[in-house]
Amino acid sequence: MGELSPDPRLLLVGLSHRSAGLEARERHAVQPVELEARLASLLGLPAVQEAFLLSTCNRTEVLVATAEPEAARAHVERLVFPSARPDELYAHTGVRALLHVFRVAAGLDSLVLGETQILGQMKEAMEAARRAKALGSELFPLLSQALSAAKRVHTETPLGRGTLSVAQVGVDVAAQVFGDFGRVQALIVGAGETGLLVARHLRERGVERLLFANRTVERAAQAAAEFGGLSLGLEELPRVIEGTHLIVACVDGARHLVTPRTLRGGGLQRRDRPLLCIDLSVPRAIDPAVAALDGVLYYDLDDLAGVVEKNRGKRRESDEESAQILIAELHKYLGRREFQAAAPQLKALPERFERVREEVLDGLFGPASSPEALRLAHELTKRLLDATFTVFKAGVRAGRSSEALEAEYKQYLDDL
Repeated sequence: MGELSPDPRLLLVGLSHRSAGLEARERHAVQPVELEARLASLLGLPAVQEAFLLSTCNRTEVLVATAEPEAARAHVERLVFPSARPDELYAHTGVRALLHVFRVAAGLDSLVLGETQILGQMKEAMEAARRAKALGSELFPLLSQALSAAKRVHTETPLGRGTLSVAQVGVDVAAQVFGDFGRVQALIVGAGETGLLVARHLRERGVERLLFANRTVERAAQAAAEFGGLSLGLEELPRVIEGTHLIVACVDGARHLVTPRTLRGGGLQRRDRPLLCIDLSVPRAIDPAVAALDGVLYYDLDDLAGVVEKNRGKRRESDEESAQILIAELHKYLGRREFQAAAPQLKALPERFERVREEVLDGLFGPASSPEALRLAHELTKRLLDATFTVFKAGVRAGRSSEALEAEYKQYLDDL
């Protein structure tokens, strides 16, 4: 992947809930099974040396190491975001790209401020990039440091206590509709991480009955066994609609598993209570057209944004503490990079000092230098080396001060 450069050229291109609506995010979502192939395509671009691709329900982002950011940006946009409008995309380079990655890892750029699912999603994306041989000396240390900083944020600030997730927000919306879950039958479509989180929150709220539907029935059966529910295949959805009050969809890569036809075929018209449909999937697994049916309430991720904003307001004070941690970790990362970049030259210094010492001794005393002269010369060489390393380290620390990083961080936030 090449040697570490002293001034890494990083480019990040993406779209998220901040810049683009759900429809645009659906069009550009990259499913887990597609990640390695898409990374291989990125590595095939002429200006890209390393690549990382993160795609979640709220963002699709590409981070690349490149010597030609402008050329790489054009290639990345054509490959990953072919139908995105310019105002839906954002791009960051250099330190701005670093700041963005650190904030995303910490959940500070998430729809639900401080959510922790992003940590697992980034680790999975890193593993896919590792398998695709897309990470090297530029991106792997950067992403590892970002994850380390994120863990500090969640353990050292109030942000990590009582943190919301998209799953919890969805259940909170359901609570506003039903009040008491004691007479609610909930159908969870999808038995992945988010689906299990929804089930956990519903059980904590006292839901009467849980049903799990999944493409792989065995996975649904495992979830049902864990949370005390029933399992079924996706083709069985119509037969359970009539008795269901809440449908929560948490599926990867499946469009419109629940449609108006599914609901009408399940006896929707015979219901005496509203049917609440909450879609946490990208692409959407519940057809938005169900919202036009009588007796159906429908929420997708964009609809949940208003609920989330209340949570964001309560947690703004945590963002200050989080910023200090991220800046400190970023400062540490940049210092380590500069030190590593200079490692070949530093490694050669002792040999060069020894050569100069021998030349000076030969010039002063000839080949037969006294033991005392040799001892003094050796001690002087050692002290000069120590002083050189100390001055260099101090220069690295001062090269980009924490105050300068803080100013860049604030400017970055102002530009969001």
